[in-house]
Amino acid sequence: MIRIRQKFNQIRIQDVYGAVLEQFKRREIRNLVHAKDRVAVGCGSRGIHGMDVIAKGVIDSLLELGARPFIVPAMGSHGGATPAGQRQILSSYGITEETMGVPIVDTMETVSLGETKSGIPIFFSKPAYEADWVLPINRIKLHTDFSGPIESGLIKMMSIGFGKEKGCTSLHRHGTADFARIIPEAGRKILSCVHMRFGIGIVENACDHTAVIEAIQGEALFDREPQLLELSKKLFPGIPFQTVDVLIVEKFGKDISGAGMDPNITGRSSVGPVKYFTGPRIQRIVVCDLTDASHGNGVAVNVADFITRKFFDKLDLKAVYANGLACCNPQACQIPVIMETEEEAVAMAVKTCRFIDPEHPRIVRLRSTLHLDEFEISEALREEALANPNIEIL
Repeated sequence: MIRIRQKFNQIRIQDVYGAVLEQFKRREIRNLVHAKDRVAVGCGSRGIHGMDVIAKGVIDSLLELGARPFIVPAMGSHGGATPAGQRQILSSYGITEETMGVPIVDTMETVSLGETKSGIPIFFSKPAYEADWVLPINRIKLHTDFSGPIESGLIKMMSIGFGKEKGCTSLHRHGTADFARIIPEAGRKILSCVHMRFGIGIVENACDHTAVIEAIQGEALFDREPQLLELSKKLFPGIPFQTVDVLIVEKFGKDISGAGMDPNITGRSSVGPVKYFTGPRIQRIVVCDLTDASHGNGVAVNVADFITRKFFDKLDLKAVYANGLACCNPQACQIPVIMETEEEAVAMAVKTCRFIDPEHPRIVRLRSTLHLDEFEISEALREEALANPNIEIL
């Protein structure tokens, strides 16, 4: 195997905590925070780089302005759809009552906000609804299962994350294939019922580092989030080859992607092939291990062809089923072929590929789909790598 490095646009915020404080110094943002406001700060389950630092900057800024913030795990059905499970996920990112200095209100209780214009029931975290206002913190990026002008971000967190298991299930019953319409529709309904003065939007670069931190006012959200999504797309990495016989992914997990590994990298989602995917054609995928931060939730590993015994033994099927069934997607709970070792899994993956040179397979090995800056390729890909000016062989 050969190690390569891709050249990316490396725009990056060096002082993330300071960048959050700067957003609160903007007059139009500062004026939205009033003394004694009870503010529900939404923190999700995604593995956002420096999420604890960003959350701390938000909390400290609110406290300095005299508000009374508390944290709500805004992650739908993740964490096994239990308060303890969701609190544990936040803790794994360094977000605890001790580190943040404010309470974490982790109840799964919701209130009904009525229905969207197309008749979808909408639910919202009860403690967040009862606060003076809500402040979501989330990364804006491509979604793993649908495409549209609004995908993963603040609007989706308001619609699904704050909806807890009940709200998550309600929206997923209508199918992720229609989320490009459903998420904005649900978001508009929620913003008509819930006070969201502003949220903190994050965009990351191709190496998973913070490129943008921006406070976005509620009334500007539907205009600004699509613009930041376009920036995220421009910064998004990919596997720079036309065809790959076997993709080996060392780490799979909820802290990497909601789908364990990003379908926008692999071209596969738990509900089928990714539409309009422009990346490589991949015949077989091997997943080696589950991250500790996933807490046993390996939902959506059905997109792989082979997993190792090590991966399987780490699965908490209760957590997998809670997530997959809340999304009305039992297919995402299905388990691929289990091989005892990584070597056996790779050998079988090569053996089951069609129309390839088995003596010279085209193999890519990633640490995870978050790590596209440096990875390994087989000798069969050397010439294609040398012809690409954005690839350096190490």
